[in-house]
Amino acid sequence: MLGLNKDVVALSSYRQEWKELFSHEKALLESLIGEYVVDIQHIGSTAIEGIAAKPMLDILIGLRSMDDVKKFDKYKLKDADIYHLGRVEIEGKAVFAKFSDLEELTKTHVYHVVEYGGDWWKQHTLFRDYLNAHSDVAREYETLKKELAVKYPTNERNYADAKKKFVDEVLSLADCNIESGKNKKL
Repeated sequence: MLGLNKDVVALSSYRQEWKELFSHEKALLESLIGEYVVDIQHIGSTAIEGIAAKPMLDILIGLRSMDDVKKFDKYKLKDADIYHLGRVEIEGKAVFAKFSDLEELTKTHVYHVVEYGGDWWKQHTLFRDYLNAHSDVAREYETLKKELAVKYPTNERNYADAKKKFVDEVLSLADCNIESGKNKKL
C-alpha cells in the first residue's frame, strides 16, 4: 500500500511490489505526457533494493526542455489524480504529486520533472545507482532514515534536510569513483 498524509514521516519495510507499481505508473505517464518525455526512472528509497522507505514512489521524468512542462495537459493529469505542486519552487525542477485522498493530502507518488541529463537528473540517478551497487552504504542510509523518522515523525521538511549531508557525501564519493574509474557500474 502506498501513501502518507501531509508531513507524516513513516517508513515501511522494502517491498518488491514497488518495482511493479513503478512500471504501471511509467506506462500511465507515457500515455499522458510521453510526447515530451525522454526517459522516466524510479528513484528515491523505494528504488533502492532492500531498504526501508516512506511508502511513496519517487519518479524522475526527464524532458528535453523544462519549457515542455507548460505543454502538459493539466486536465488529463488531474483526471489521473496527478497535480502540479506550483508552490514547490526548486530551480530546474517542477514537482507533481499523486494523491489518494485530497482531504487528508495522502500522497502516493512524487514526480520530479527535470531536464534529461542535467544536474538534477544526474544527482538523482547517481545516488540511486550508488546505493544499489553498495549495500553497506544503503544500510547506513536506512539506519539514518530510521533515526530521523523517529526524530521528525511529523515534519517531512526537517527529515529531508537532515538527510542532505549524507546524500551530499554519497554523491561526492560516487563522483570520485566515476572519475577514477573504480565504479564502472555507475
